[in-house]
Amino acid sequence: MPNPNFEEAETLRLNELADYDLQDTNTDNDLDQLTVLIAQFYNCPIALITVINANFQWFIGKTGTTLNGNTIENSFCKYTFGKEEVFVVENTLEDSRFLNNPFVKGEFQIRFYAGAPIHSQEGYKLGTVCIYDTVPRKLTEKEKQTLLLFAQQVTKILHLKKINLLLKKRTEELITVKSKIFANLIKDEEKDKQEISMNLHEDFAQEIAATMMILKRTENNSKLNSTLIKQALHQLEEVLANMRQLSYKITPNIHDWIAPDELIKEYLEKISAAYPFTITVEKTGNAKNGDSSQILCVIRILDIWLKELSQKKEVTGVLIDVAYENQLTISIEDNGQFEPLQDLKNKVIENVIYDRVTMQGGTVVLAHSIHNLNILKFMLPYQVKK
Repeated sequence: MPNPNFEEAETLRLNELADYDLQDTNTDNDLDQLTVLIAQFYNCPIALITVINANFQWFIGKTGTTLNGNTIENSFCKYTFGKEEVFVVENTLEDSRFLNNPFVKGEFQIRFYAGAPIHSQEGYKLGTVCIYDTVPRKLTEKEKQTLLLFAQQVTKILHLKKINLLLKKRTEELITVKSKIFANLIKDEEKDKQEISMNLHEDFAQEIAATMMILKRTENNSKLNSTLIKQALHQLEEVLANMRQLSYKITPNIHDWIAPDELIKEYLEKISAAYPFTITVEKTGNAKNGDSSQILCVIRILDIWLKELSQKKEVTGVLIDVAYENQLTISIEDNGQFEPLQDLKNKVIENVIYDRVTMQGGTVVLAHSIHNLNILKFMLPYQVKK
C-alpha cells in the first residue's frame, strides 16, 4: 500500500521542481560548462546534472552523451536520490542491481558510477550530479566530498535561475496588469468626458430652461409669483450645486500646502447638496500637507462611490472617515441595504476604483460594520509633499 506521507512529500517535491521550469529537452549552457569541469576533475568520459520528475530523469547539463534523459527504471540516479551522501558503484558487473541495465550491457558499457543529490534551498531533492566511466574505479573521501560541493554549487545556480524566472514572470504579470489598468483608466476618463458633456448639454441646459419658463409665468400671474419664484430658486440652487460638483470633477481645488483631510472636507461640503443623503466627515490622526496627485485620486474615488450610492434610494446617511497612520486611509460607510461583499466588489471593479487605487500603490478593502453597514475602505501610501 502506498505510503500517504511519501505521496504528500513527493507532491510537494514535484511542485518545487516545477518552479524551476527545468524539464525540457534543452540543456543549460552554464550547467553544460560545469559538467565539462566535473568530467575533467574526475578524468571520466561522462558527467551529468539531472533533475528527476515523477517518471523521467532529464539531463539539464551534460558532457560525453547526446541523450536528453533516461527513464527512472534504467536510472542509476534513483539510488542516489534516496541518500544524503554520495552513492558509488565501483563495478557495475559486481552489483546485481545493474547487471541487466541497458547502459551496462549496451553500447555505453558503463562500469563505474558516482552521484551526489541536488537539493533545493527549501530542502527538496531535485536531482543529481553524477559521473560515469567505462572502467571500474574507486573514489577517495576527498573526491566524494568534492562531488557534494559540486552539487551544492548546482543548488546555488538553480536557485539564482529560479529567482530570475520568477522575476521575469512577475515583470510580465505587472506589465499585463499595468496595461489593463491604463486601458481601464483611459476608458473611465472617456466615460467622464461623456458624462460631463451630457450634464452640460442636457441636464443643466434643461433645468435652466425650465427655470426660465417658471420665471416667465410669474410675469402674468401675480397670485403665483411667490410660489413660482420659490420653485425657480430651488431649481437654481440645485443647478448651482450640480455645477459645483461638475466643476470639482473637472478640476478639484487642490493645493499641496493644505492637509488632505481639509481638502476632502471642503470638497464634500461643496458638493454635498447634490446628493439625496447626509454626508458626515470624521478625521483622525495628525494630518500633514499632502501630495496633490494622491488627493486628486481620493476625490475622484469619492465622487464615483457617492454617485453609486445616490442610486440606492434607501441610503440616507454616509459616514466618511479620513485616518492617518503609515498610510492615508479613507473609509466610506453607508446605511443602505446590506450588500454581499461579492456584489460590492463587482461594483468597485466596474467603477475602476481598484485600478485607480492600484495605480497609487494602494489597496482596497470591502467589509461590513457590526451593524451590517456596507463599508468601502481604500488605503494609499502616505505621501508628503516636500
